[in-house]
Amino acid sequence: MNSFAPMLQNQTKFRFKRADEAGFTLIELLVSITILSVVLGLLGVGIRTFSTNWEANSKHIETLDMVSRAYDILKRDAAGLQRLINANGEYPRYVFSGTRDALSFVTVEPPYPSETGLYFVSYSAAAAGQGTELIRARAPYQTAMQTFPGATPANRVSLLEGSFVYRFSYAVASDGQKGWLMSWPYANRLPGLVRLEIIDVSEKKPLTPPLVVAIRADAELACIEDKSPLCSASTDGALGKASNSDQDEANAREKAGHE
Repeated sequence: MNSFAPMLQNQTKFRFKRADEAGFTLIELLVSITILSVVLGLLGVGIRTFSTNWEANSKHIETLDMVSRAYDILKRDAAGLQRLINANGEYPRYVFSGTRDALSFVTVEPPYPSETGLYFVSYSAAAAGQGTELIRARAPYQTAMQTFPGATPANRVSLLEGSFVYRFSYAVASDGQKGWLMSWPYANRLPGLVRLEIIDVSEKKPLTPPLVVAIRADAELACIEDKSPLCSASTDGALGKASNSDQDEANAREKAGHE
């Protein structure tokens, strides 16, 4: 019997040693898993929120970049605007058209990326999916053209696209912001300023401050001749005298524009 005593004593010590070892209980393990799940859940929400905000900010920056490029193109076209005159008939008219939704005139294209020369350009809005595009179209100018003739698909470029409303308005430079018209009413006079407003439909507010460009005020070639009716330099920017029908139409459009 005594020979088994040391063995029993060792087994007893072994059992007590295992019972005294440090470790996690089941409750502690469940509490740790719960806390870890909560932390991971909060971290996942934070990552999703950050990702959403990042995508929204990236899209907004991209849109502002497109607006900047559209403004640069409009400014370049306005700087190259040609004061061409349609002298057919009794009353001369400028080759220019401006309404709330569209703008067209003749300008000089730079040598790159296309061939330099006179082009009829048009800015207008067109539906595109769930949004609206601001389209710049162009066509080579031909002598005696009075209105924009249309453009091939290759000569139509989308400058900006989204849930926006595009509005043009016009003013005499001396009037500034006091005289903005939604439609340019004078056939024998060019506006001094053109303004483009871009309204964010979802936010119901302007996407950016209005884009304002100045129309070049060079004198016509006809000003070389003495007392030429096709020179606006000596008549405060007007070509001769507007016809009665033109004046009536201008008065009506000006009144509607201010309203």
